Amino acid sequence: AQLWRGKKVFCLNTMGLFSGDGTGCSARLLKKYGAEILGGMQIKMPDSVCDSKLLKKDIKQNRQIVKSADKRIEQAAEQIKRGKYPKEGLSFGQRLWFYRKTIGYTDKLKISDACIGCGVCSKVCPMKNIEMNKNRAVPRERCTMYYRCISLCPQKAITLLGEKVQEQCRFEKYE
Repeated sequence: AQLWRGKKVFCLNTMGLFSGDGTGCSARLLKKYGAEILGGMQIKMPDSVCDSKLLKKDIKQNRQIVKSADKRIEQAAEQIKRGKYPKEGLSFGQRLWFYRKTIGYTDKLKISDACIGCGVCSKVCPMKNIEMNKNRAVPRERCTMYYRCISLCPQKAITLLGEKVQEQCRFEKYE
């Protein structure tokens, strides 16, 4: 809390098809620790791994998404220079909207026989939705579609919306 007290913060969140509540959660947490939240923004970026046909794009489409993101960031920077901060994704209403959209997925996570029991999924799930039982990942009924488990599973053994995981590009690695 001491680190954030009195600091002026602008929260920036990247998103794929939908944003979740990254900007709002960050802002609420930092505000709780004394930060002054100046604004927030959610930038659409290419997806790295997904099991839904909705999110699969070719390289040309992904480059266009990045180009659009660059343009939005430049526009936001100009606004900020004039003292006007974007306030996207900061409302609690978005969180409620997102929750309503994911409520039907809470028990839909599937873990195939390709699972090797490494435990990465269990460690990265912020909802603690996956537990390890006899060297096997077992889903509970609290999935809110963060997709970290799907993105980081080395065996591509986890799906939620589709039947098969496809890696488009990877920018992060869990250690």
